[in-house]
Amino acid sequence: MLVNRNITVGSLRTSVRLEPQFWEALSDIAVRERLTVDRLCTIIDANAGELGRTAAIRVFIASYFAEIRTRESVAATANPSATIERTAPFRAPYIPATRAVG
Repeated sequence: MLVNRNITVGSLRTSVRLEPQFWEALSDIAVRERLTVDRLCTIIDANAGELGRTAAIRVFIASYFAEIRTRESVAATANPSATIERTAPFRAPYIPATRAVG
C-alpha cells in the first residue's frame, strides 16, 4: 500500500507516494541527520540526477542504510569490542556536508 504525503522541496510543494516503511525510514534519517523531512527531500532532489523524485528517495534510503551497515562492519572488523554509536549523525552519500541547498 502506498501512502501519499505532501512535502516541500525547495519552494515547491508537491506530493510523493511511498510505502509506509519508506516514510518511516525517511523520518528516521531526518532525525539522525538533524534535518526536517522537507529539507532532507530537498537535498535528495538536488542530487537526484536523472532519477525521478520518488525513485531518488528510495535509492537514497537504500544507500544510506547500506553505508551504515558498511561502516559498522568496518568498525567491527577493526575493533570487534567497539560499541557503535548508532545515533551519531553522519553524512551519507547524497547529503553534501558543506553545500547549502536553497
